[in-house]
Amino acid sequence: MNPYITQRWISYLRDIGLQEELLTRYVEYIEVCVKNGVPPIFEQVHLAKLTGRNTDDLMAMVFGTESFYREFRLRKRSGGFRKIRAPYPSLLEVQRWINEEILSKRKLPNCVTGFREGYSILDNARMHCGRDEIIKIDIKDFFPSINFKRVMSTFISLGYPVNVSFFLSRLCTLDNELPQGAATSPALSNIICSNLDKRFYKLCRSRRLRYTRYADDITISGKSIPDGLAKLFFEIIESEGFKANETKTRYYRSGEKKIVTGLDISTGKPRVTRSYRRDIQKDVYFVWSAGLSTHVARRKIFAPNYIRQLEGRVRFWESIEPESRQMKRTLQRVMELRLLYG
Repeated sequence: MNPYITQRWISYLRDIGLQEELLTRYVEYIEVCVKNGVPPIFEQVHLAKLTGRNTDDLMAMVFGTESFYREFRLRKRSGGFRKIRAPYPSLLEVQRWINEEILSKRKLPNCVTGFREGYSILDNARMHCGRDEIIKIDIKDFFPSINFKRVMSTFISLGYPVNVSFFLSRLCTLDNELPQGAATSPALSNIICSNLDKRFYKLCRSRRLRYTRYADDITISGKSIPDGLAKLFFEIIESEGFKANETKTRYYRSGEKKIVTGLDISTGKPRVTRSYRRDIQKDVYFVWSAGLSTHVARRKIFAPNYIRQLEGRVRFWESIEPESRQMKRTLQRVMELRLLYG
């Protein structure tokens, strides 16, 4: 706790003439917030000032949230579409403030590798390198499974009173769920999964297994994973208010090819998959040999910055395998294409 911050609040509250009886209650609240590393918020006018909005605009967001979102669909790699509900800039700015000033203050265990600064799919995959057996479990409808009540409980647990928690929760939810596209949904999902993570970690540690969760993607690895353990994993997930997508559960045994968060760890070191390397090299070859216009027309590609997209794909490969000779040759060719096509 930072006593300097508390003392500044006490001085301010006395300067504005707050009665001592109220001052005591306010100071207790402030101390809880300071202890949790979050800013004290007293009511909607104060929240509006903190987020840089006028009170009427903020209340419009709170009570008419659906008017501040647009909806579109993205195609899934596995087939079908994923519904994205993205906030308009005014609400997005408020959510970013909530994310940076409140949600980011909550500490997360190392087993959580998604939606947090300094962690990536590479960190997640590395945790399971050299392990003989792996189970991958997907949580079904991850964000929609988290409702308004659970979000409000999160803000209350951070020290906020019911009225403030209500406002914050309304700004972070849509139709009684976390929208996939809101700036606050990733951090809130990680906080809400904290008990699930503790239970998985404790269970796995007792059996000398490793556990990580990258968003809705759970990975457990070890020398040997008992056959009946998966059922216990599913029970934990369900008891925490989620549901496992059992059709997407994957078991990797010793000697099998192992893919974790999209990376191949079969050799004991994370690599991009063979199909990823092959597809990039094929696209680069066809652009080089047939020309950009012919390639995009043949593949029906509608991307004005296609060469830069190719570079981005190779740069991702570089981030995973910086010493790969194949990658370096492909990157050199892409940079030549950039000079050629601008």
